[in-house]
Amino acid sequence: MVARLAHPRVLLALGLFLVGAVLAFHAWNGPSDAMLVPRFVLTLWCGVALAITLVEMSRVTGLGSWSLSTLLVLMAAMLIAAIAVASLGFLLPALPLVALTLWLFRLHRPLPLAVGTLAIAGGLWFLFHHVLLIRLPTLLTSGAL
Repeated sequence: MVARLAHPRVLLALGLFLVGAVLAFHAWNGPSDAMLVPRFVLTLWCGVALAITLVEMSRVTGLGSWSLSTLLVLMAAMLIAAIAVASLGFLLPALPLVALTLWLFRLHRPLPLAVGTLAIAGGLWFLFHHVLLIRLPTLLTSGAL
């Protein structure tokens, strides 16, 4: 039974849950003037990661028959992009994340993929930066992005 639970997909899902739980713990115990939205996003991350962990455990033990590998890939990419935002700003990590998301949602033609990536990532940046006046993290070297 323990050997079955050491399956790479179960370990990846458990790792994503543990990383999210540690980040959420530090976010909720952080300074009170921090924004509340990231705390709720991390809490939702933990809930989804826990659900994925349980589904993967049931699938490996033979109780389930369907896969969430696309969701696991997307969650791992979101975690990498969230960590990269601190040093690369918002726009640079958002571009490959949006492209990967569109690719995983079966948009494989190059032109619509490129246009969709630029429109969504650039549109989100424009919405937050100019419309909602929420300053997103910038590239540390120049501040241009």
